[in-house]
Amino acid sequence: MKPNNRILVVDDNISIHRDFKKVLSNPRAEEKRKLAQIEKGLFQDIAEEEEENSLLEYQNYEVDSAFQGEEALQMVIKAHEEGRGYAMVFMDVRMPPGWDGIETIARIWERYPDIEMVICTAYSDYSWEKILAQLGTTDRLLFLRKPFDTTAVKQMALSQTRKWNLSQQAQRYVRQLESEIKERKRSEERLHYLAHHDSLTNLANRTQFYEKLVKTLEVAKEHDSKLALFFVDLDRFKEINDTLGYHNGDLILKQIAQRLRKVIGDSGLVARFGGDEFAVLMHSVSSKEDAAFLATRIHDVLEPNFNLEDLQLEVRASIGIVLFPDHGEDADTLMRRADMMMSVAKKSDPGYTFYDPKFDHYSPRRLMLLGELRRAINNNDLCLYYQPKISFETGYIIGCEALVRWHHPKIGRIFPDEFVPLAERSGLIKPLSMWVLKEAPRQWEEWHNLGITMSISVNLSVRDLFDSHIPEKIAEILDHHNMPPEMLILEITESAMMEDPQQARSILSRLNDMGIKLAIDDFGTGYSSLAYLKNLPVDEIKIDKSFVMELDTDEDDATIVKSTIDLGHTLGLSVTAEGVEKGEGWEMLRELGCDFAQGYFMGRPMPVNELTEWLEKSSWGLRAHADSVKDGPGGV
Repeated sequence: MKPNNRILVVDDNISIHRDFKKVLSNPRAEEKRKLAQIEKGLFQDIAEEEEENSLLEYQNYEVDSAFQGEEALQMVIKAHEEGRGYAMVFMDVRMPPGWDGIETIARIWERYPDIEMVICTAYSDYSWEKILAQLGTTDRLLFLRKPFDTTAVKQMALSQTRKWNLSQQAQRYVRQLESEIKERKRSEERLHYLAHHDSLTNLANRTQFYEKLVKTLEVAKEHDSKLALFFVDLDRFKEINDTLGYHNGDLILKQIAQRLRKVIGDSGLVARFGGDEFAVLMHSVSSKEDAAFLATRIHDVLEPNFNLEDLQLEVRASIGIVLFPDHGEDADTLMRRADMMMSVAKKSDPGYTFYDPKFDHYSPRRLMLLGELRRAINNNDLCLYYQPKISFETGYIIGCEALVRWHHPKIGRIFPDEFVPLAERSGLIKPLSMWVLKEAPRQWEEWHNLGITMSISVNLSVRDLFDSHIPEKIAEILDHHNMPPEMLILEITESAMMEDPQQARSILSRLNDMGIKLAIDDFGTGYSSLAYLKNLPVDEIKIDKSFVMELDTDEDDATIVKSTIDLGHTLGLSVTAEGVEKGEGWEMLRELGCDFAQGYFMGRPMPVNELTEWLEKSSWGLRAHADSVKDGPGGV
């Protein structure tokens, strides 16, 4: 931006104006060299090659004249309104019969306090102390005695216009920064809202419901009070979607949300978990009878037909109910049992059912799996599947994520969603994590000996972050298998970090110092503070698949993903999208600037032999990458 070198001279003597304009007019070559030395002495930060340009910029002064204080004020106002305000003013003190220079400065500063001022006077009765007493101590005021020394005038013009321009530049930077901070805050607030609310009904979503339940349980335990959970499933709602289409089904869901809000009011929390499933948390239920009464009210509020254009539709619901502390004392148990009883309620006459242990078929299986899982870990009966991780920049694989699998000899395949939470609750998660941490580097070494080199990502649990010896254990494993630390990426969920942020930061810092790369998994589901996140030694965030799978059809998901990518890059982190299952999603992520992706569109999790074959045959694989490099530009 071109500097502002506009100067106003205020004096009732016309000869003074001629002198100022003569002194501040465009200097001759010899004077330019002298002024260059002045500027260099005043501003040491100016580089040699900038001296001439800087001098030319700051010596083309535009000098205007005012002969009275009132006239000066009006000229300053007009110049500001035109967007060409004055950088500095040379102000005479005595200008009869109007305002003197001190009053004129005070009036100008009332409106424009940034203007640099130089008081010019030949009278001894205007001392510096008296002037400061009237105008106050400031760094925007200089004192110049008449008769003037021309060099002093040039120095003041040079320094004060430059100072004014630097001050304005700094203010512009501050305003820009404040604007960016406000925009960032709005984005964070919007991201938080989208991550905690259902986009269709604006009800709380599963994440917010779970967080609220955990906090409410803490209060209830402290005050020895009761809670009730209601899981509500709409009966045969699929028929509405299949017959009338999802758009009309969504209109019904919005009406249902409004009715549930009306019956619950401020005495509880209503959430939509997705599809036709809702949940209610009530913290004012003192007995089983109270809960039964509320379940009846929910049925009653849903009984009137729903209007959809010319159609009158009937919707019924099945409700599973659990009470705290009668039916469980932690959030996971209560939610699992409410969900289980919701299915049972579909076969009951009143349409709602309280938890009954006889319907809980998971307990015997859980006990059996606990013993079997321990043996599977000790006997090396688990295996790792590997899911490719693809770079948007190259279009080829750059690494893979190791995912533990369990093929039980009698039961068959047991999904991680069942045995990993079981391990976390039973204390088996640490030996399970160590098994994975040993097996993944062993496989890396085997691939490396075959000429296949790529990074491997491994998940760490919250228990691992509380193990102060985990860095040494990992270092020993890497050394045993000759695996460079940068080839290992450790993934930690947001919720794991937030359980004990200080401990998490300590362990992660030690791992980072070893050269191991760190990633935040399932980003967006736990909502860690960005202020906390930027201080962690992490390299990558992985956007949870729940935001990615319907990216091309859900505007809210697209907003969340775009905001996450932008925020990640702002923090200097790479961003990986999980759950990419369609080509449309891949293309949208590429356009949004995402760095890496995982998902069934590129490759599902595979056992070692299948992935090795995939690396050779897939268009995303290493052989395809090698061929493209060999063939050069345009190669396949």
